[in-house]
Amino acid sequence: MNISGSEHLGGKTVFVTGATGFIGRRLVPALLNSGAKVTVLLRSRHGARALEASGVHVVTGAMNDRTAIETALHGQSVLIHLAYDMRAPAARNLDAFEALKSAAEAAGVGRIVHVSSIVVYDGWPQENLTEQSATTNPGGTPYRQAKLAMEQALIQGKCPVAILQPTLVYGPGSMLWTDRLTDWLAGGTVVLPEPEGICNGVFVDDLVQALLRASVIDDLGRERFIISGPEPFAWSGLIGGYAEIIGRGAIRHVPVRRLRDSLPPEDTGEIPDTPPLAARVSATARAWIGRERFESLVRRLKRHLPSDAEVYPDRYMLDLYSATGRCRIDHARTRLGYAPAHDLKAGLAATRAYLESRYGK
Repeated sequence: MNISGSEHLGGKTVFVTGATGFIGRRLVPALLNSGAKVTVLLRSRHGARALEASGVHVVTGAMNDRTAIETALHGQSVLIHLAYDMRAPAARNLDAFEALKSAAEAAGVGRIVHVSSIVVYDGWPQENLTEQSATTNPGGTPYRQAKLAMEQALIQGKCPVAILQPTLVYGPGSMLWTDRLTDWLAGGTVVLPEPEGICNGVFVDDLVQALLRASVIDDLGRERFIISGPEPFAWSGLIGGYAEIIGRGAIRHVPVRRLRDSLPPEDTGEIPDTPPLAARVSATARAWIGRERFESLVRRLKRHLPSDAEVYPDRYMLDLYSATGRCRIDHARTRLGYAPAHDLKAGLAATRAYLESRYGK
């Protein structure tokens, strides 16, 4: 990935958390291609050998080991923080973040580039959003509360910081916005509302572009940037594109009022900070047999499931499917020079080989 301005990373030391995750697997090669000296933090040696072979320095340890992480961060120009464990409680993620932030400040890191989320905004997903939109509502999911607390801590911290707030990140390896949607299609029909809303999505390589640009901009203060694709697109465009690639699945539209009336009563109580059982089982299995073997096993099993199911949206997905709010990227374009290269057509084309391999085409 050749990005204008990223050549200024040449020779700079960059420390990455979450390097083996969905975004990290695209970011690390881009950093190396830009000439950066890359160090990554891994919880174990799993995946370390391949990274070291590519020229990456690997540090193993827990992110909440403040003393060890401070030592590893000495001399680092940039800390890019991607890590967030969806299989762990939000409180545990927040504790690890606070240890990392304290270590970075004590080590004198040049800047922090932090991946947050568009969900921190009160008006997501129904309202038009800019970086000036409100984030004053303390409620929402534990994930939202943790991301909001991280942002507030960084804004009040000592290091220059670029906080990137991506919308829905799709592309090869996106568990939520590529893998899950195509798994639903492989099982049958995805039900969408009529009228249908718009999807504020960003292809993963465009987010990587924003990360590289945020790592080199001059006079960085404590700034926030909404990161999304060139334009929103129809949910049926994304899901229908996946169906065409894998040669399976269909879309059916149902009036939105009928879908809302069929939902159970909304629980207005506090959302427990407990990962779903499936996530906990997944975490245990990955630890036992490794991520690649576990995911390969899951894919083989899913190929043999019935293909006549209909997947109806729950309340969260219905809100997304019917939303009409647009996320503005004007500030990122102006300040970072961000120029997303993937509209929906290009994003689907760049995801095709991954999905064809995943579904045995």
